[in-house]
Amino acid sequence: MRELSPALPPEPAWACATAAASRRTPKRSRASTLWLRALEFKTAYAGRVRAGGLERARAKIKLFLLRSIFWSYERGSWQYDVICAVILAFIFLTPRSWFQDRPTLQLTDLRHVQGVVEVGYAKNVRTYQIDARLVESLAADKPEDAIREILERRLKKPPPIKSIEPIRDQNNVILGYTVVVAQ
Repeated sequence: MRELSPALPPEPAWACATAAASRRTPKRSRASTLWLRALEFKTAYAGRVRAGGLERARAKIKLFLLRSIFWSYERGSWQYDVICAVILAFIFLTPRSWFQDRPTLQLTDLRHVQGVVEVGYAKNVRTYQIDARLVESLAADKPEDAIREILERRLKKPPPIKSIEPIRDQNNVILGYTVVVAQ
């Protein structure tokens, strides 16, 4: 049995068993033992670093997205400036063709506005929407004649009309007319 020195604490039971087991195994050189320990440490540490690194990166990305969505950066910080620059770039650099939102004449619009609305133009044609009340107010025999007169007043010349289509609501009441004029 070993003598215990007063400076060292007693060894645990598993340490004695490990020491006994190591005496039974063939001895390795000191260099190979150190190499194996370094390899074990490297693989264990690398696994922890990779997992921890990915988790830290995910946490940082999540934090950035949350702060960006909820706009929690201080004014004057570089993150605030970047978010503002992204918003302005989206506003000014987005092509119009991505948004097919041409104005349309609705029943609610006709209650508040009476007149002629230019809703679109292409290379050789312009499209107008004309309120039916304005057309009826001219008391012409046919709506086509009243539309021609309204557009002539607006354009200051006789319009070459390509097509006239009525705009109807759910009850089949005419709200206005869509008129395509050649240029």
